[in-house]
Amino acid sequence: MSLKFKNSKRIEGLDRNVWIEFTKLAADPSVVNLGQGLPDISPPSYVKEELSKVALIDSLNQYTRGFGHPPLVKALSSLYEKFYQKEINPNKEILVTVGAYGSLFNAIQGLIDEGDEVIIMIPFYDCYEPMVRMAGATPVFIPLRSKPVDGKKWSSSDWTLDPQELESKFNSKTKAIILNTPHNPIGKVYTKEE
Repeated sequence: MSLKFKNSKRIEGLDRNVWIEFTKLAADPSVVNLGQGLPDISPPSYVKEELSKVALIDSLNQYTRGFGHPPLVKALSSLYEKFYQKEINPNKEILVTVGAYGSLFNAIQGLIDEGDEVIIMIPFYDCYEPMVRMAGATPVFIPLRSKPVDGKKWSSSDWTLDPQELESKFNSKTKAIILNTPHNPIGKVYTKEE
């Protein structure tokens, strides 16, 4: 029997990634999947008890604001105002999403047009390229390069981005650059100069 619904053409070839393979491998009950936040133990009792108390509060039984629950965005605003030393409007400058993957997908689909180019550093987290391609854009890759290490232990900070090479990737079609810090997968934290 043929499927009534098929994936759209724009996602052909984008439906395979390392996480699908890891998930298949981790389906074995003898495997503990630490790669995707799926521990095989329950949260501690005190956490479950406190969550159940919060769930009983009448003001928390409805859909919340789509951009983040008001007390949460207010708390985040207070925290980041101290960090950035500037006032942050919690209702206009903070967006709470259901995870980085979803927020990145929504940002790319909402801001990138067909024909645009998006700069992605190599190595990169596996979702960047398919998300950019799904938006109809072209990924433009630039490698991080490792500096020579003389007699010391190698670290993620030994990977650098060549500013001239990066500059050469920009053109009139460049719409975005994906800058992930700490970098996934190598853990590099970009310096202010970078």
